[in-house]
Amino acid sequence: MVFGMIISSLSSVASTIGSVVGSIGSSLSSFATSVAPVIGRVIEAVKPMAGFISQFANIFLQAMNILKPEEKVEDLGERALQAADEGITSDGFENFSDYLDALRNFDLDEEASAQRNPVVKLVAGLGVGSAGLEQRFNAQQGSLGSIWVLPITNPAYFTPERMQHLVEAGRLGGNILAYLENRLSGGDARAFEKKLEFTADGKAMDDGELGSLYGALDSAQGKWAELAKQLDQRDASRQGDA
Repeated sequence: MVFGMIISSLSSVASTIGSVVGSIGSSLSSFATSVAPVIGRVIEAVKPMAGFISQFANIFLQAMNILKPEEKVEDLGERALQAADEGITSDGFENFSDYLDALRNFDLDEEASAQRNPVVKLVAGLGVGSAGLEQRFNAQQGSLGSIWVLPITNPAYFTPERMQHLVEAGRLGGNILAYLENRLSGGDARAFEKKLEFTADGKAMDDGELGSLYGALDSAQGKWAELAKQLDQRDASRQGDA
């Protein structure tokens, strides 16, 4: 059973994370609905994943000038959540960079931060980061929300550097989750793949580079299916112990 079809079996944290993240603003609505619960469940269940995706996001978002040096994605998420509780959301700013500045200047409640589930902080930060990227590159709202699943499924290929080049060139977007779950039509899947068939300097890939790309995509789809199976088995085991 693929992740996009298992919302009903999400854990208590993952099942509420979408509504919590959605409070940050309408620019995160697509992410909150379709991506946040899925990534939240993966991070919660596969413990080493939190550290990995946090490190990846910090490097990537700093390179993309969404985070400043030494800023952390979890802190960004916590600030966004606390600010939203005070009525400060992304909807109140015409420019997303002004919203980010407001978050940096927000008087953080450290006690409230200490009580927040770290998974919620991290996923909220990922949502704010992807929304910032969408505005910076004039991408369709929600189109970059699922970019985080690529490094989750194949970190060796989808490095921060490669992801930076892909986003800057406008070659990532659309329903990456649907692609990994083989839910796209043949034509849509091929269109997604063809956009990736270019090197960092914009040249068409040679045969060896194409082989690496398609090997990486096959591996990513396989890993995503494997993770889904592991989580389904985990849920079944929990239900059996209940």
